[in-house]
Amino acid sequence: MSRKMFTTLMTAIVCCLAAANAMAQPKFAEFPIAVGRDSTFSMGAVYGNTTGLVAILGDTLSQYNVTAQLVYPPDSLIGNRISVGRAGVFPGGGVVVVFDGTNYLLAWKENTGDINGQFINETGNLVGSYFTIATNTSTEGPWSGGMAFNDTTYFGVFVKADSHLYGQRISKSGILLGGQVQISNNHARDVSLAYDGTNYLVAWVEVIPDTDKDIYGQFVSKTGSLVGGNFLIDGGPNYSDNPTSLACDGTRYLLVYHEQPDSNTNWTITGRFITTSGAIEESLVICDSTKAPFFPSVAFDGDHYLTTWTQSIDISLMGQFWTPAGIPADVPFTIFNSVSGKLPVGGCGFGGGWFLVVGSRLDFAFTDGDVYGAFIPKYTGVAGNPVDPVNVPSFKLGQNAPNPFKQSTMINYQLTKPGLVNLTVYNTAGQLVKTLVNDYRQPGSYNVNWNCTGNDSRKVANGVYMVRMESEGKAVTNKMVVVR
Repeated sequence: MSRKMFTTLMTAIVCCLAAANAMAQPKFAEFPIAVGRDSTFSMGAVYGNTTGLVAILGDTLSQYNVTAQLVYPPDSLIGNRISVGRAGVFPGGGVVVVFDGTNYLLAWKENTGDINGQFINETGNLVGSYFTIATNTSTEGPWSGGMAFNDTTYFGVFVKADSHLYGQRISKSGILLGGQVQISNNHARDVSLAYDGTNYLVAWVEVIPDTDKDIYGQFVSKTGSLVGGNFLIDGGPNYSDNPTSLACDGTRYLLVYHEQPDSNTNWTITGRFITTSGAIEESLVICDSTKAPFFPSVAFDGDHYLTTWTQSIDISLMGQFWTPAGIPADVPFTIFNSVSGKLPVGGCGFGGGWFLVVGSRLDFAFTDGDVYGAFIPKYTGVAGNPVDPVNVPSFKLGQNAPNPFKQSTMINYQLTKPGLVNLTVYNTAGQLVKTLVNDYRQPGSYNVNWNCTGNDSRKVANGVYMVRMESEGKAVTNKMVVVR
């Protein structure tokens, strides 16, 4: 975390603690992972084959100790906290965790500038001893880098003392493969990476004092060779700041990051698609500046992206599902609320059929942190919940016809029992376009016409729109396309 980010976050926390905003109830059950008198912090977790591992900085002995905790869905801790006997850098330490199909690799930065790693198996046992991945990295703040796994090897990236970004391949047994490769031609910070099945994409913010606004990328092969050169991902007039987060659906990457139009405006959380060949495609607003969002993260479940971020306006950690086309699959939902005035910050990872989201609730001094977790299943189209008798709604939203359409379309919905119905249309930025129904309805089948050019609706542009039906606290969403 940069000093700029830390200062801005502290200002936001002060404002949040003074606010008295009503908070939505979390959608998924949370559970405590590392709470109590110890000060703990986590932003990294992933589920493997049979268990999940949460990377944690801090325990009862010191807030700098590198530890981890095995967890199991929906809300269980397995065994005691695992300690690797080393100290990381506060806050967060850049402690990350990646799963290779057999073991977890826990990696962290130490005050010396060393990046170290430790393998942990799915039963919670240390595998071998800790080993050094890189030395002489930048000692300013936590680790600005990350780790990813391809089919056979790991790839770690880190900013060294010369402020340039480097990478190192690592075997599943902890052997460094080949030498370090320099990735960036400019000074780098706020680094993220992901793997597309052939290459890695590494993204970073260029360090330009007080005007960090450009985000660059570089492809690296699975053998550690640069593929092409550095290329500009986001070079607009808006400030871009930390952190960045990357995920890939196999065809395109989704990069999420902060954008700040000027020094008097809150950040927005922005998403940008990049193809596996390096083409920069459309962007989307994940959360606008009215919510004062921070700390975005993203993961992909094979069908949908899950983005998470912290909203200082209502002191919550939020989530939202997106299709690979950048269409919101549903509306944003609360994952963690505030507890005792603490602000939840965190991130998500996906594996073994589950998103594992961690949230560190922190006080104003950025101490006395508590770590919580939430397992979220793959998105299924019914409020993100798995399909089971409890979660199947007593209504059905049919596909509109015609679709695509020029002027008007008919939307059918059905109720099996009476209830309040809210039927709305949103654009891909999540903005409300039209409320079609907001009333109590008896069981039956209903047709609603949406005329997007008539007097009953403001004219809308060509493109994709979402029709969302909500009843009894559950929701379903369909895609509509306007073509003129």
